[in-house]
Amino acid sequence: MNSSAFIGLGYNFLQLTINSIEELEKQGNKNLLFFDGNLSEDESWLKYDLQTNWNDNNIAIPVLFNFYHGIELVLKGLILKCGGEIQKVHNLSLFLENLKKSPNPPNLELLNHFEQILSYDLNSFFSSNNKTADDFFELLKYPQLKKGEEVVFKDIRGLGTTGIQTFVEIKKLSKGVKENIKYWLKTSLKNEIQH
Repeated sequence: MNSSAFIGLGYNFLQLTINSIEELEKQGNKNLLFFDGNLSEDESWLKYDLQTNWNDNNIAIPVLFNFYHGIELVLKGLILKCGGEIQKVHNLSLFLENLKKSPNPPNLELLNHFEQILSYDLNSFFSSNNKTADDFFELLKYPQLKKGEEVVFKDIRGLGTTGIQTFVEIKKLSKGVKENIKYWLKTSLKNEIQH
């Protein structure tokens, strides 16, 4: 398997996450707007849709799914790059442990960045659903869990301006993946040349 293909595709999912969050920031994550009373109902709805199309009610779930799926792909690619083997599951903690145990694991900074990602609880979203980031594939893909329990999204949607900070943190974590990988590759190449 090609490690670069996994990492590159993972970067694509993370870039979509970053771009979407930047649009959410630009629009201010508005979900309540006031309009001039001279607009028709159709004009009001059109204006509302245009000014809220990037709010967390509309994009939180797919953006977060893309974020965690991008992390999964990058972790799988890094495991392959470091000489390990990957499984066909969606368990992010397992992938991080496998990366740590791979024949040539990356530097501590990169591993710590992934630890930070997996421990980030999205305003208690995972804990309020009695799950962890390892369950992203089910939590962010369906409105119900396998046993019929409804997924509670209130911690990640409809948060207005207060929700922006959560998504800014996700954007920062997304950008940090590529930055940390580039730093690791640069320093490991430098070390190889010196030896």
